[in-house]
Amino acid sequence: MLRRMKFGLYERDFSSENIFRSRGMNTTTAKRYPTKEVAHLEVYGHIGTLVANVRNLSTSGAFLEVVSQGDYVPQKGDLLSMTIKLSTLQREHNVSAEVVWSKDLGLGICFINKGEVLERMMAKSSGF
Repeated sequence: MLRRMKFGLYERDFSSENIFRSRGMNTTTAKRYPTKEVAHLEVYGHIGTLVANVRNLSTSGAFLEVVSQGDYVPQKGDLLSMTIKLSTLQREHNVSAEVVWSKDLGLGICFINKGEVLERMMAKSSGF
């Protein structure tokens, strides 16, 4: 039995799966791989670089712990550029991402296409 919430909506309308599906996002969970790599973060719209430890990594995102913070700690909705040196593969990767959650110095990010960065920045700026 569904519990009715405010404004005529039901509990099912608030499930994360329904929210992601309504935004056209994939709801399957990618396999996470524990890691101890170091990443350098640049938050679009803010000056400076942050250093973070990557605690787990998947094909869709990562969990980061900010080690050195400047004047700004990334928050939910921020877009960033992450450079990560994968020591085991001896390769360096630069990816774009969006912060999907943050708590204290921990961040959950999802990777996005570089082409989506400008589109999302424009969407954020039109919200003012």
